[in-house]
Amino acid sequence: MTKVSVNLTRPSPYIEKEGRLYRLKRKLTYAFAFRLIKKFTNIRSAPSILEIGTGSGFFLSFCKDAFKDPELYGIEYDDRLLEVTRQRAPYAKCIQGNAETFEFQNISFDIIASFQVIEHLYDPLAMFTRAHKYLKPGGLFIVTSPNIDGYGARFMGERWHGYRHDHVTLKGVNEWTRLISENGFQTLYSGSTFLSGIPFLNKFPLGVFNWTLLVVFGCLRWNVGEAYVGVFRRV
Repeated sequence: MTKVSVNLTRPSPYIEKEGRLYRLKRKLTYAFAFRLIKKFTNIRSAPSILEIGTGSGFFLSFCKDAFKDPELYGIEYDDRLLEVTRQRAPYAKCIQGNAETFEFQNISFDIIASFQVIEHLYDPLAMFTRAHKYLKPGGLFIVTSPNIDGYGARFMGERWHGYRHDHVTLKGVNEWTRLISENGFQTLYSGSTFLSGIPFLNKFPLGVFNWTLLVVFGCLRWNVGEAYVGVFRRV
C-alpha cells in the first residue's frame, strides 16, 4: 500500500471558503498559471485538462472561463476535498485517487496541472511518471511547490509555513527542475513566485507591492521566491 501524508482523521486545512472576494483572490492567484499555459501551447478550444490534487476545486472552476469547451478531469485523494471540488466544478470529471498510482483507461491529456501537491508525496517521481504516461506527445505539465531555497524559508527558518507535518518532500527550484526533466520532460519554464512567505511583506503597505507583483507577473525566472513554478513539455 502506498504511504500517504494525508490524515483523514483530522479536519482538512485545505477546504477553502466561497465568497466573491475570496474567489477573486483565488482567481488572481491562478492567473499566472493560465498565462504560462497559453504562452506555451496554441490550444484554445476544447483542451483536455487533468488536475492532480484538486484541493477545493478553484483551478478547475476557472478553466471554464479560460478556455472554450474544455474537457476537465481531476484526481483528489481526500474524499472531503473531492466533494467540495464536485460542488465547485460540477462539469469536471473528478475521481478519488492517489497522485502516485492513479490510472485512466483510453485517455490522454493536452495539459496536466498540479499545484502544491508534490511536497505531500513520499515518491513524487511516481507522479512524474504518471503525468508523462497520460500526457499526449508535446503536452504540457505545470507544477508548483513550496520552494525550500526561497528567501521566505531562509528568513523564517523553522517558522516558515512550508514546514508542515504533511509536507514530506521539500526541494528547491533547480532540484525540482532537474528531477522532472530527467523523467521524460523538456523544461520550458523554471522559476518561482515572490516573497509571500515573509509575514511583514504581506502586511500593508508592503503587502500591496508584493501582491501587485504576484498579480502582474505571477512568477519570475529566479530561484528565491516563495513557490517553485515549472512548465514542461512531454517528449
